[in-house]
Order: sequence, then structure tokens, then C-alpha cells
Amino acid sequence: MSINPKNSWVFLTIILVTLNACSTVPVISAIPANQPPIVMLPPQPLIAPSQLEVLMQYFEYIRKMSVTELIKEHDKAKQNLILAKSDTARAELALLLILPNSSFRDTGAALNLLNELPKDAKLSTGMRSFKHLLLMLLAEQQRINGSVNELSQKLKEEQKYSEVLKNQIDNIKSMEKNLILRDKP
Repeated sequence: MSINPKNSWVFLTIILVTLNACSTVPVISAIPANQPPIVMLPPQPLIAPSQLEVLMQYFEYIRKMSVTELIKEHDKAKQNLILAKSDTARAELALLLILPNSSFRDTGAALNLLNELPKDAKLSTGMRSFKHLLLMLLAEQQRINGSVNELSQKLKEEQKYSEVLKNQIDNIKSMEKNLILRDKP
């Protein structure tokens, strides 16, 4: 049996016409004249949130917690880090440790946790930038806290010195009064 090129084109045309006839044709008469046609878009593929987005959502979650809830969350995060030892658990605990006005606030421990995150090659660009931002801010905060502690110590020393001088002045005044009283007849 030989294949005739003319017959193959006819066969191909019949298949294309059949396939084209199977496609659905939208019914335009069902749409009112004053309303634009409804366009159905294909469903968007689900995109998993990035690690940075997950951390920011977690921060928003813990930021709104009460003190007792924060303590429970801190204990839970510490246990999660011990069990999972994941980068996300490490970053979540670091976020908890830098929350202001919390009883467990510890910038040094948060810095250590952030420094234990993998090197830059393993992190996404956003996560790498976030890590560097937090490291920079925490290092600056530690430096400022050190300066505040140093200034507080100097203030205490100055207060002690001021108290000593005040006592010396009071003693001199007392001696003057005694001399004045002694010289009076």
C-alpha cells in the first residue's frame, strides 16, 4: 500500500476539522448587551511563601501577643530549635529574643543564633539581606547598650564623688559653726 500525498492532506484536513468542531463556542446571546463579557482566567498556581515572608508573618503574629503568650511562645520556640535544629526555628527564636519589653530579651543570644544561620550561598537574597540587617542593627544596639552601661557606671561614680564632696562641705560648715560658737562669750 503506497501513501498518496494527496490522500494524506485530505486525511489531515479531516482530522483538523473534526478537532476544531469539538471545541466549545461561547454563547454570546446569554450576555446582556449593556454588560461586558465575563472573562474566565485560568487559576493562578499556588506559590509557596518565601522563608522571609514566613518570618515576617511570624513576627506579626508574635508582635500582637500578650506577655504570658510570649513567654509560652518563647519556651515553644526554644524546644522547637532543640528538636528541629532548622534555620527557620533558629530565626524565629532570634525574632523572639529581640522583641522589646520582654523578660527574655537577649540581643547577644539573638546575634549568636543569626550568626549560626547558613552562609550566604544557602539563603535567598531576601533572607540574606534580612539577616545582614538584623545583624547590623543588633550589633549597633549592643554597642549602644555598652555605652549606656559605661555612662551609667560613670554617673554612679560621679554621684559617689559628689556625695563625698557634699559631706566634706557639711563638715567644714560644722567646723565653722563650732569655731564661731566657741569664740562667742
